[in-house]
Amino acid sequence: MPNEQPEVLILTQDFDPTADPVVRSLTAKDARVVRADISDFPREITLTTSDFDGERAVMRHRDREVDLRRLSGVWFRRPTAFDFGEEMGEAEREFARNEALHGVGGILRNTDCLWVNRPDVDAIAELKPRQLKLAKQVGMRVPKTLLTNDPAEVERLLGRVDDGLVYKSLTGGVIHYPGAFPSGLLTSVVGDELKEKAGRVRHTICQFQEYIEKSHEVRLTVIGNTFFPVVVDSQGTESTRVDWRADMEMRYGDYQPLPEELVKQVQALMDELGIVYGALDFIVTPEGEYVFLESNPCGQFLWMENDLGVPMADTLADLLMKGEPFHRGEVEQIGY
Repeated sequence: MPNEQPEVLILTQDFDPTADPVVRSLTAKDARVVRADISDFPREITLTTSDFDGERAVMRHRDREVDLRRLSGVWFRRPTAFDFGEEMGEAEREFARNEALHGVGGILRNTDCLWVNRPDVDAIAELKPRQLKLAKQVGMRVPKTLLTNDPAEVERLLGRVDDGLVYKSLTGGVIHYPGAFPSGLLTSVVGDELKEKAGRVRHTICQFQEYIEKSHEVRLTVIGNTFFPVVVDSQGTESTRVDWRADMEMRYGDYQPLPEELVKQVQALMDELGIVYGALDFIVTPEGEYVFLESNPCGQFLWMENDLGVPMADTLADLLMKGEPFHRGEVEQIGY
């Protein structure tokens, strides 16, 4: 709800460099900011709602108190899970976790303010097969896609595709091996050699897509009604031709505003997904056609802000301070 001094709650892990410039921007704009991690519950966070002595909804985090009824916005960034410590046994911790999911989730869901994005909405919006279906429904081109754990389906497809296939994980492809740094699975071109290893497909759902020739790629960050399309020169080096994440240094192309028809399609997709913020990835073919790949409701943006000077943190801060339900409207595209 709007008030004289906007109050913003940021839920994220302690080390989150992307949140830092947003906190600085909010503070400079005279907003009151409380930053906390879900893992601080229950040892450093208390939550209370009551209607015994008037309506109250209060969160206390360390030495700060938040009236949840007065929040203008909540940024559900990247919090970590509840931490109940070792005081309870495993069965008790599981009970406490389930109670907290209902209680904490319900209390926060009752806040009457803008969420970027609500976690229940994010949970559906990040499902890649759902994104592809909705993108097609709003008129976007998407890669032809096979989702399966049946090796026979993959072998059958290999015999019918001339331009090759790519394997792409559905969840970012990060594998956490004990005692080691997380490792990632990049998007990879696969061919007949897959036939020898097709049996591995049976272990989980695998995503295979048609290989599409690229002129370049676009990383589009949507913050409310503000669009930040960034051209990625992925074809400039051999290592990034299939997946631009293969090189730590991103190569940019000259700014190009999105076609008006694509802007309308993106707005329609965001409406279908129910999200206010998203980082969308597109291939642009040599013929200039945009091909939707995916949307990340919690996608990173800090490196582009630092490299290009685009005001993403300020834009997000302004959105969180508005203190009213989000309404999709006229789009402003920001260049660099």
